[in-house]
Amino acid sequence: MDIKKRKAIGILGGTFDPPHWGHLRLAEHFSRVLQLDHIIWMPAGQPWQKSSDITPAKHRLAMSEYAIETLHDLFVDHHIYTKIEISTLEMAREGPSYAIDTAKEIRALYGPDVSITWLMGADSWANIKTWHQWPELPKYVHLAVASRPETDLGNSLNVVSNSNEATHAVFGDKQTQDPQLLQLNPLGHVLFDQSLQINLSSSALRDSFYNNTSWDELADAIPPLVLDYIEANGLYRNE
Repeated sequence: MDIKKRKAIGILGGTFDPPHWGHLRLAEHFSRVLQLDHIIWMPAGQPWQKSSDITPAKHRLAMSEYAIETLHDLFVDHHIYTKIEISTLEMAREGPSYAIDTAKEIRALYGPDVSITWLMGADSWANIKTWHQWPELPKYVHLAVASRPETDLGNSLNVVSNSNEATHAVFGDKQTQDPQLLQLNPLGHVLFDQSLQINLSSSALRDSFYNNTSWDELADAIPPLVLDYIEANGLYRNE
């Protein structure tokens, strides 16, 4: 029997302080793996778990716009037809940015039948239990987790290990390594993907700027348009 594919949306949320090639590669990878029709790039407004000295929202939004421009060109070059959209939903929301509120709003916007997946790296997954109302997420979205080189997501399927009873209770029967389950269902699965390994973090890149890392090294980690914006606006410099 031919099963009609659902419309599939990916949410890539983050502080994006700054956006880097890891974000773009994650978006490209899951666009292919999950056959996404649409990616929503979601810069956080007031990330409640971050320090108060994050870069102002206007700069993070501008850098995100440049990152998306690069991502669009990457998609064209690689014949990927996923639509990319930047959303200011979290930036426009008063108070702290909670993923659960975003998941609820996106689900309400697109309805109950669309497959919606929150895309993340292993570092975000490792902190999932600190997220506000995190057990509620599978009621609204799937989760797709990409690995880091030093992370064994094969064991991370031990999200559901007995040593982690809280995560086990929520995700124990939801984990999968089959992306088709996310394509054919609207919500509720957690995909662990080990075929993409990302070893970049925005916090480490900020430290690189502060430590006067060479421009060539930074250029390997950050898209050129984003790097140009950082330089033009004097971001990540020691005062």
